[in-house]
Amino acid sequence: LSGAFKQGDTSEVQIIVYKNMEYRISVCSPSNPEFLGKFQFKIAEDVRKGAWKETTIYVDSTYKDENYDAQTVKVPKIQRKRVYETTEEVRYDNADDEMNQDFVFTSNKTRKLKVKVYVPNAEGEDMSSGLSGSSYACVGLLIEHQPGVISGFSR
Repeated sequence: LSGAFKQGDTSEVQIIVYKNMEYRISVCSPSNPEFLGKFQFKIAEDVRKGAWKETTIYVDSTYKDENYDAQTVKVPKIQRKRVYETTEEVRYDNADDEMNQDFVFTSNKTRKLKVKVYVPNAEGEDMSSGLSGSSYACVGLLIEHQPGVISGFSR
């Protein structure tokens, strides 16, 4: 994937990675050598987790008092409901890896990932408006894959 990316902006690409495949993700901008080593990218995944949500409701309870008269009182009752929440978990951030411009990994299951690429501003340039060449940079995002190396014993 390559194209004109707006400087100072973050672009997001969604990919599906497959189980036991090895992936290499790299970012570059040959037309902007001043960006060498300055691209920040993250690999994130939306993870859905179940949680119990508890709410208290009050129900009427009827009982007979010592005079055998019916009495009604409100009694608290806790209702539990299973809810699912989606949170974004960052699986890799090259800012934590000395701003490496490539990353190699093998996925242990098939999953949908988001690759977020932050395109820095050019040194000493003001952001201009419109579609002028100075506010955009040609950026290449390369996603390679091959069957992963299986280690250990096999039958």
